Amino acid sequence: MSSALFIEGKYSEHVRKRTLSQKIEFGMTSLTFFTIILIAIISLVYLAHANRNATKGYALKNLELKRSQLITENEVWDMQIAQVKSLQALENDPKIRTMVKADQPLFVRGDSAIASK
Repeated sequence: MSSALFIEGKYSEHVRKRTLSQKIEFGMTSLTFFTIILIAIISLVYLAHANRNATKGYALKNLELKRSQLITENEVWDMQIAQVKSLQALENDPKIRTMVKADQPLFVRGDSAIASK
């Protein structure tokens, strides 16, 4: 910058100093238009963000509802399994009722051969 103002050590009268206000001139209409555009852009970004959050909330609510339904269904299955495994259900099973008690049970030791020749 100093080389532009001083040519060979002398001040040049042909170089004009310009301030920022001389370079940029906006009228009141341009400033109002720019402000309105800026507010519109900010509003659209906010609206898109709020819409995305609402959509995620809706999806989350649906997933929580499905989760609670699956938990209830799992509890029903657990109760049915417990009912089937209960002693009373086993005693009343027709297959078990037709079984007979062995007269002389033969127990096999673990270290002996099971099959014989």
